[in-house]
Amino acid sequence: MNSSFLETAHQADGRYLSDQELRPLETYLETFATRMEAYQTLRDNADSLVMQSLRRLVQTHRRVVQEHGGKCKRDMTYALGYIGRTVLSDDTNAFRQEFLLWMENITHALHKSESSTRAYGFLKQEIQDTLPPPCATLVTPYMDELINTFSRQ
Repeated sequence: MNSSFLETAHQADGRYLSDQELRPLETYLETFATRMEAYQTLRDNADSLVMQSLRRLVQTHRRVVQEHGGKCKRDMTYALGYIGRTVLSDDTNAFRQEFLLWMENITHALHKSESSTRAYGFLKQEIQDTLPPPCATLVTPYMDELINTFSRQ
């Protein structure tokens, strides 16, 4: 669940939460069905989303896909799972502090920023084309953050 709400609840120290402090929980509960649908759709379509993205990537980065296609598929599938769990839990802080930092370090160390930007851009497009619009709206900001992470120097 949203780590900032959990922190607020923990800091309440025996008192009732105010309406303002409860608002993030209300928002989360109002969007839970869509979050669950987004998570399940990503889970159920991860392989096809990734494979379609790699098929598009091979047109511009054939050598990268030939040499590292298996690792690309593994990493992109893992990224979708992490994003799905982030959408479900609404824990943006963990996504940024754990996943994005890790992906940024690995990608830059391997000098794969440009091809990663392209691959995940294709993956974002597949998500927008496949997921129902309300679900894609929840997922797309995380894809944007991930793609932006690759372009940082």
